[in-house]
Amino acid sequence: MRSSAEPARHAGNPPVGDPPTGPGHHNDDRVVPISRHSNRTGRGRRTPQPAQPDPVVTPPSPEQRLALDVEAWFLAHKATLTDETAAHVYRTTLDFFQVMLRSSHAEERLNADEYQHLTSMMRVLRDAPDTL
Repeated sequence: MRSSAEPARHAGNPPVGDPPTGPGHHNDDRVVPISRHSNRTGRGRRTPQPAQPDPVVTPPSPEQRLALDVEAWFLAHKATLTDETAAHVYRTTLDFFQVMLRSSHAEERLNADEYQHLTSMMRVLRDAPDTL
């Protein structure tokens, strides 16, 4: 008895894989097109593309947010930190302010914690043009 997994053969067809024999025997009678593709060239049909993952948007770091805030301030005053001259003047001003902080700390007008806090803020502010 034949297994249910084996296809049944019609009496006139040779077994699968054997070439057809005899005069007038064409291969077309054994082949049934089961493809969903037609014989058309496919021009004008779009090939489905896999869905693209959503881009990962990372929130700006605190340094980036501060740089954007400083830049917004400059833009409101018709300047930009992306301009080398403006960035140079900005950094020069911050450098002078750092000298003032150092003097205030030396004169004990700022305690060590206040001085450290303000100096850290100045470092982040000074890097704003590079962050943009």
